Amino acid sequence: MAGSALLRRRGPRPWLPPLWAALAMAAVPAVVVPVKSWIGRTGPPAMAATGAHDGFFPSGHTATAAVAYGAAVLLLLAPRADSFRAPPHAGASVTPPHAEPARALPHAAAPADAPPHAEPDGMRPRNRHARARAWAAVAYVLLNSGVAVGLVRCGYHWPLDVVGAWCLSGVLLWGLAQALTRPVRRRPGPRRPRASTVPAVPGR
Repeated sequence: MAGSALLRRRGPRPWLPPLWAALAMAAVPAVVVPVKSWIGRTGPPAMAATGAHDGFFPSGHTATAAVAYGAAVLLLLAPRADSFRAPPHAGASVTPPHAEPARALPHAAAPADAPPHAEPDGMRPRNRHARARAWAAVAYVLLNSGVAVGLVRCGYHWPLDVVGAWCLSGVLLWGLAQALTRPVRRRPGPRRPRASTVPAVPGR
């Protein structure tokens, strides 16, 4: 779902954001497994009774869930490529000094049935995007909290294993966020030829 949403965004290389997310997911076992073998921490008593091998820090399940859910949130809420373009008036022709200044048009009167606290139309998409970010953050915290509580309560990991996995996931998600936003910000806006400000010399 997240990948198909990003493929519909306008801009060059729409396959690049899902690729960055896949690389972030692949980095989880590539980092967690060597760290587990290096530290070699024993698990809780419930896991020791089953004869499980040592190496429980950080929690691989916690890191996988945190990076997977976080990557989905970043992909769904990533800024569109056209949102960073230059405004329509950027690069427009400069008004000659001898030209008559444009008169200010009167503002359109608000409809009679509009409430006094109504927001302009340009602010509504921004507010909706802010609400979507807030709900996505709440859902992300709840999902990862449920995974952590379940692992600790069932005796699969120590609480410190979960905290270490969250710290590792934060680093990976920060790198993914930088990779998702950096190409979009560097995209130059459309340029228009500037009109000459020197007045034309009348023919003799």
